[in-house]
Amino acid sequence: MEGETKFRVIPIDGVLVDVRRTFVELGSSLLRRPLHYSATPEPPHTLGRLSVAAGLDDRDALRIRRLIELEIVDFWLTVPATETTAMLLVPGPPTIFYAKRVKTRGKPVLLQTIEWLERHGFHNPIVWCEEE
Repeated sequence: MEGETKFRVIPIDGVLVDVRRTFVELGSSLLRRPLHYSATPEPPHTLGRLSVAAGLDDRDALRIRRLIELEIVDFWLTVPATETTAMLLVPGPPTIFYAKRVKTRGKPVLLQTIEWLERHGFHNPIVWCEEE
């Protein structure tokens, strides 16, 4: 259709945000044993999908989730970028960034996500977040 607007839709977690590495570091420290993945799940990386991929039982998965939700203020601002972030700064159609994330202490998840994207060079991002 002529004149139609096209968008790129990009999952944030696992593509831009290295939540897997943070999950492994926090989980290994909290559980006092190394977390390993036989295969990393495809993005988007949610805490639930990462827990299953790491072979965690419900109790251990809940302990990590509670740490992220209740103990780390503005958790989503602390997660590092993946190496692919710079590649997505190229001009193109407008991008909609999306994530399925748990609520944390501090700012609302949507505001944390927008601030994270702006810190990493994505100005005035269009963001859709839903609760995991």
